[in-house]
Formats: sequence, structure tokens, C-alpha cells
Amino acid sequence: MREEPLAERYARALLSASLDSAVADRVAQDLLFLREVQTELPELVPFLAHPRIAPAAKEKVLFSLNSTIHPYTLNLLRLLVRKGRAGLVPCLVFAYFKAWEEAGGPVHIVVRSARPLSLEDRVKLQAQLREALGRDVALEEEIAPELLAGVELVIGGKRLDASLRGRLVRLRQALGG
Repeated sequence: MREEPLAERYARALLSASLDSAVADRVAQDLLFLREVQTELPELVPFLAHPRIAPAAKEKVLFSLNSTIHPYTLNLLRLLVRKGRAGLVPCLVFAYFKAWEEAGGPVHIVVRSARPLSLEDRVKLQAQLREALGRDVALEEEIAPELLAGVELVIGGKRLDASLRGRLVRLRQALGG
């Protein structure tokens, strides 16, 4: 897909600026916040990418996020809107974390669980993963009620399933069903 390399270029530029100013963590949190907003408002990206909606109207929506996100993130979003590339926003989070990881930053791990992790569980999991990987980790949580219990970890595009649903599926396969 042509969008992925382009999203990677924008993500690397954003990362470079954020590392120079020591705000890479903050920008990462902004991008995760944007992913949450996209999940809650799936019409956001189509709105920002729609060619018939005036750029001023799109920027007005972006400025409503102004108090929550860093100026670097906001400026990149404005640039994507102006250039008609707002459709890249969904690819940006993965591309940013991938670039940051390659630059020696934390390993981005998506933790999927049936219910939100408690602070204690999150800290414990993060410490265990840090020890196992020998690097800092950045956890992104996703709620997936279909897992029933346990967690799924997605690290570098690979899925490690320690959920109850996964165990039941494996048991059914082992029993020939």
C-alpha cells in the first residue's frame, strides 16, 4: 500500500522533531489519544480526509484538540489536512512507534484484555516485559471482552495469546473439534 511508506516518512519527521525537543513520550501519548478518539468517533478521519469539506472547518476540529495535544502533533495533523493526506492518520501511530523503537526507544506492545488492567497489574506486566526484552516498553491497552480473561500481547506484529478464549480454542483443536 502506498500510504504506509508515506505515513512512515511523516512519522519519522515527527519523531525526529520530538526527540530533538525531548517530547517523544508526549507525542506518543498524543498519538494514542488520537487512536482513542478515532475509535470513539470513527467518522473523524473520513471527515478530515473528505475533499469537499473546507480545510478551515477541518482545522477548527483540530484546534478543539489544541489544549490536549502537543503543538508538534497538532502541526502535523494540520499539515496532513492541508495536503489532503488526513487518511494517513490511522497508519501514523504504528509508524511512529516503529520508528521510535528502531531509534532505540521503548518497544511498543499492545495489551488486549477483557477488562482494563489495574494500575498494579499494568506496572507488574510492564516490569516483566522490560526484564524479558531487556528494553523499556510502552504499553497500549485495548479492551477486548471476547477474550473472556487473560491477555493477548501484540509485539512487533506478532500475537502472543494468553487469554482464556485462546486456551479454549487450542483445547478444542487438540481434541479434534
